[in-house]
Amino acid sequence: MKEKSFGSEAFSQRKGRANMVDQYLTAFYGREMEDGNAGYEFVHSINNAPRNDGEFRLHNHNDLYEIYLFLEGDVEFHIEGNIYRAHPHDIFIARPYEMHHNYFRSSSRYERIVIFVPQKFFRLNRCEELESFFLNSSLGTGCQIPAAVAERELVALLFKINRYLQEGALLIAKCVLLEFLYQLNQISVPLTEPVVEDQRIKDILLWLNEHLTQRVTLDGLADAFFLNKYHLCRVFRSVTGMSINQYLNYKRLLLARSLHQNGQTLLEASVNAGFNSYAHFYRMHKKVFGMSPREESRHG
Repeated sequence: MKEKSFGSEAFSQRKGRANMVDQYLTAFYGREMEDGNAGYEFVHSINNAPRNDGEFRLHNHNDLYEIYLFLEGDVEFHIEGNIYRAHPHDIFIARPYEMHHNYFRSSSRYERIVIFVPQKFFRLNRCEELESFFLNSSLGTGCQIPAAVAERELVALLFKINRYLQEGALLIAKCVLLEFLYQLNQISVPLTEPVVEDQRIKDILLWLNEHLTQRVTLDGLADAFFLNKYHLCRVFRSVTGMSINQYLNYKRLLLARSLHQNGQTLLEASVNAGFNSYAHFYRMHKKVFGMSPREESRHG
């Protein structure tokens, strides 16, 4: 079978999070097909009483673009130190390696549509030019398309994809997705500017991402930004939900994974990603991903 549309139960079990979503209205996972075309994932789901834990904790997608249509709820979208307040029919974008999560201001019913598009989708479908929209923003910026812009064409196209998937018209749904990606690239108005909770932390996040492969110490970081290191640790965790070391290790793990996927040995990738030893890389990988680097390599 080349592609498959999943019912809510099967999809929940496949993702391992059945207890976190109350209802899947549409759940589609397009497998990579025999002709080489990369699949995509489309989910329309509801949480009746969302909480700030579990599925919505800080995370990233190392080789996927996340396109997120907000429909209902009381939520903020946090990404790399920036905060975007969500309004119905806003569209949010998270690029590979951007750390992000939802923050619920209340437990109001939460409804959204999410599409995950693999990076290789554009190359394998010979539409590399449609990836341009995702490549032209710096870390954590250009992430919110306001409803006033999205409602011109983009929202209607997402609802069309939803309908065609429910009807089993998979080829037509994919064609509409391509039209959606084309329309994304036609946006010419400025996108919504985020609220920066603490500009210093935003600057530190950018600095850390630029220095992943170098030795970083808490004392050196605090001195560079003229901050008390204990205050820095408290504020960093309050904004990101992670400690500085956790953030660094996670980003280095993602970089090592990317380097290995691009041909480096695991040892080379670990060193070039900034780990001081393969043993440290191995321990962090096992702790964060639940498997050794070699096990992940075999699975993926």
